[in-house]
Amino acid sequence: MSEKKRILIIDDDMDYAQALRIVLENNGYAVDHAPNIGDGRVSMERNRPDLIVLDVMMDKHTDGFEFCYSLKHDEECKKIPILMVTAVTEKTGFKFSPETDGEYLEADDYVAKPIPVAELLSRVKKLVG
Repeated sequence: MSEKKRILIIDDDMDYAQALRIVLENNGYAVDHAPNIGDGRVSMERNRPDLIVLDVMMDKHTDGFEFCYSLKHDEECKKIPILMVTAVTEKTGFKFSPETDGEYLEADDYVAKPIPVAELLSRVKKLVG
C-alpha cells in the first residue's frame, strides 16, 4: 500500500486550518498544521511535506510571501509545491495576481479564501499527483 501524501498547512486561523485538516484527512492525506512560519519550518524538518498550503497574512502581512520566496530559492525545498490560500485582497484591497505578481510570489497555485471543498481537493490533487 502506498504511503499517504503529506500536506503541511501553515495558517494562523486555527478554525480554518482545522476545517482544511478535516477535509484533507477525510480524503486520504496525512496532514500537519503549523500556526506560524517558525513552527512551519520545524514541522518541515520533522516530516517533509509533499505540499504546503500557505496563508499569506499571519504575524506580519507579508509572512506567507516571504516564506514562499525563501522556499522557492532553497535547493532543498524549491520542488515542494505551494498552494497559497489567502484573504489578502478582501482584507487589504490589494489586488494580487499570480500572472502579474508571480516574479515575487512563486507559489505553484493561488486561491482566495474561502475555497470550496471540491476546488481545494482538485487543486491539491493536481499539485501532489
